[in-house]
Amino acid sequence: MANKRIKKKQASKDSLDEKVKIVDSMADDHSASAKSYSNLVPHGSYRELDDNQIQQLDHDNHVAHMVITMPATDMTRNGWEFTSDNEDLDDLINQKLKDLNSQNVFAQFLSDRLKWGDSFIAIGGIEGQKNDDSEEPLDTDNLLDVQYIQPFDRRIVGNIITNLWPFSPTYGKEANIQVTVGNSVYDLENNMQTENGLMKTIDASRYMHAEYGRDEGDDQGHSIYETIFDALKLVDIANWSVGQIMNDLSFKTYSSNSIDTASADPKQLAKLSGMMNYQFTTESLALIGQNDEVAKVGTQLTGVDSLISFMWDNLSAATNIPKTVLLGQQSGKVSGTQTDVQNYYSYIKSQQENVLRPFLERLIRLLLRAKNVGNVDPDSINWELNFNPLWEQDSQTNAQTSLAKAQGLSALVQCGALSPEEAHDAFLDTDKNNAQNAFTGDSADDIKPFEQLTDSEKNELVKKYNGETAKHQNWFKRLFK
Repeated sequence: MANKRIKKKQASKDSLDEKVKIVDSMADDHSASAKSYSNLVPHGSYRELDDNQIQQLDHDNHVAHMVITMPATDMTRNGWEFTSDNEDLDDLINQKLKDLNSQNVFAQFLSDRLKWGDSFIAIGGIEGQKNDDSEEPLDTDNLLDVQYIQPFDRRIVGNIITNLWPFSPTYGKEANIQVTVGNSVYDLENNMQTENGLMKTIDASRYMHAEYGRDEGDDQGHSIYETIFDALKLVDIANWSVGQIMNDLSFKTYSSNSIDTASADPKQLAKLSGMMNYQFTTESLALIGQNDEVAKVGTQLTGVDSLISFMWDNLSAATNIPKTVLLGQQSGKVSGTQTDVQNYYSYIKSQQENVLRPFLERLIRLLLRAKNVGNVDPDSINWELNFNPLWEQDSQTNAQTSLAKAQGLSALVQCGALSPEEAHDAFLDTDKNNAQNAFTGDSADDIKPFEQLTDSEKNELVKKYNGETAKHQNWFKRLFK
């Protein structure tokens, strides 16, 4: 075993504003120079934000908060469904996932992964005839139930222990973590609140751990804010600049000899200023002297929209979130021309498969083993986890797709590649996850009860049934109820 200590990113003496000035690529000593990008960061080191700076960005910058919560929300928004060859087991596992509040827990888990670089979920497993000892591995053979799942981030994780013994089957894998928390205690004698620190070692089987941006040799992941810091800085600059433009968008100037006269007397100047503010802050009639002059000055806005568009394009490139989505594209039905939105949903789908699925399937396997829940060996049954669709096409796109599909199948029938019956079945088969599905809606209309089938029909039916996915096997069984 080897001990890998997580280095706490404590706040530096310099404030965040001062640090921004240091790494500002638009500062005078870097602007229009031949220096390399490494000179933009002091001493050529990677940019690191401490915990306070990360929390400040997330709390104060609504765009920074959005870029970590939006992907996490979209990955979990429509939920998921457990399916197997046992409908009662399906209902039981799906209900248990709801009871554990799995959608919200995993949404927070994924959000913390981007925000802090490391996120965790505590698994509250209940074991029979055994005290809860978090240092020992979870005994799945005696697991009774999963009472809770709780998300937490790396701020309370002191050490990550990794197995570096090369003759172990778990070589290179995480063995356990040390979690440090404070128990709030009120000291009655001294009338004050105190913190009693508590450190416990948690075995890797009792939690889930997701990383983001972890490089080779690093002990921990990196916050996405460190990667997109410059893009977020442009957002702040744009917000401040546009605010100043709007504040000074239009104003009036008053030129009069009375200004010079009043300047010698502060009371007279204040009186004149108050009178001018009262008259000149509206478009109403202003009473001025014969030699006085009032001029209205407006700020030129040419090119500002291009600069704002560049800011959003830069942020979109840094976060893999299209500008239309960042600006509030309505989720749900998407037209066929919105390729950037469709590409974003494809990206979210890939994140569901590569990031979220392993953790969800691990939780489901525990629920299946738990004696008070599934009470079954997950390797002994056919089951799968399906994510509900993230979006659906609008009616116009659906009509265009159906027309193109019908025309293509018609051409195949005319050239003899398909029979009319095969083309009919292919047109009705809209389930992309099951291209070999032979049980269409029309063929189901004439299905007889199983006991009325001949032996050859039963054998053919069983053969088709065994070739189906678990999802369609359940659908098919319901036809015979």
